Amino acid sequence: MKYLLLIVFALSHLTVCCQIYPDSLNNERDEYNLGFEKIIPGSNSSVGWHTGITKSGFKIVIDSNEKHNGRYSLSIECINEEGASNYAMTGMFIPAKYVGFEVEVKFYLKMKNVKEHVDFPFRIDDGDDDKLQFTNLLSRRIYGTQDWKQYSLKLPLQKESSKIYLFPLLYGSGKMWIDDIQVLIDGVDIRFARFKPNYNPNAPKSINYGNNAAASGKVKVKNAELYYETYGLGEPLLLLHGNSQSINVFKKQIKEFSKSYKVIAVDTRGQGNSTDNNSEPLSYNLYAEDIKVLLDSLHISKVNILGWSDGGNTGLILAAKYPDYVKKLAVTGACTNPNEAVSSSTLAEVRKAIEGLKDKSDEKSKYQVKLFTMLLTEPHITPSDLKYIKAPVLVMAGEKDMILEKHTRFIADNISKSQLFIFKGASHYVPVEKALEFNNKVLMFLNRD
Repeated sequence: MKYLLLIVFALSHLTVCCQIYPDSLNNERDEYNLGFEKIIPGSNSSVGWHTGITKSGFKIVIDSNEKHNGRYSLSIECINEEGASNYAMTGMFIPAKYVGFEVEVKFYLKMKNVKEHVDFPFRIDDGDDDKLQFTNLLSRRIYGTQDWKQYSLKLPLQKESSKIYLFPLLYGSGKMWIDDIQVLIDGVDIRFARFKPNYNPNAPKSINYGNNAAASGKVKVKNAELYYETYGLGEPLLLLHGNSQSINVFKKQIKEFSKSYKVIAVDTRGQGNSTDNNSEPLSYNLYAEDIKVLLDSLHISKVNILGWSDGGNTGLILAAKYPDYVKKLAVTGACTNPNEAVSSSTLAEVRKAIEGLKDKSDEKSKYQVKLFTMLLTEPHITPSDLKYIKAPVLVMAGEKDMILEKHTRFIADNISKSQLFIFKGASHYVPVEKALEFNNKVLMFLNRD
């Protein structure tokens, strides 16, 4: 588990590092330096390969003594005890601009005295830098000493694919060499694979939702300031995120919904780019009051709302207390009372997380305690409150949601104009896990007269 968490962290950071260096994209026939034969003058580094995450105690260099073919290979070596419990990786970014259904990566690997394991994470992202597909060697647990041996990894090439990432990696002590990497599109070497007919190498960069100054605004509320961003034209659609999240978590929804709605995405107080100077405990009633002030400040008298988790709780309170403000409401993973909505083991996990944060003195940790504490104590929405909701409400959750399905059904049963939908195979994070299906369901609801 520790290794998996490290990989998630490392890949998210190495993705950024690889994007900074596009030189490897500019060759006419995509002669990527997959054999490490092109050396950066005056260095011991290979063209197109970039060290994104190298913990102390490691060395990544081009090796002219050990190679499978040609003149060089790439080596990653743990050089002292400090690296024995760490890892190091290098990476290459290749645009997924090819016509095909499958990407295969073949490579030769050699290792010496590897105590933990070597790996080769292989990932495909979409245009928003979100992971579409991922695989690696972890299930094979490759370690020890061995001579050159070829390995293969495969992933489907979806039409949304935008970037291919390769990440040779050494975890723990020992030394590894990698050489003669080959990338195949439907069995054809990438040098000869066909390009997508509509591929645009100068496509605009994806919008940094949640940190897009051009679309942003701020509104003062009680002892706080709310940060929001606005996209698109049409009827207003307010997006409310969950606990410890921000606007960015809705990027797949903003991109789609702004085609037909004026999307207003908000950072809840104290989260994202919003501030909070209130010393009192947090509550969803306070969140609802904040949103009412925001809507009044923007001169919006009636709004559609999509709320996820905490945002769903806030949406339910808004629709009950201020029914004239809400045209339609869609919620996913919402609850009315934590003691009825989730399992005792989930509540225990939250308590444990709070205890782990209490010894920390930084402001971020202190605020996180307030956020997690609210999960244990809030909300207190009664069946009578739900019956005050007059707007049409789409009540959603994942089949494997932390919110118990019987509770999601309870919410729907107590709202007069409700629809219920459970996403098969999804968890509490269905807006991310099943973005296309989720967006279609919400849009069908909003667009229906």
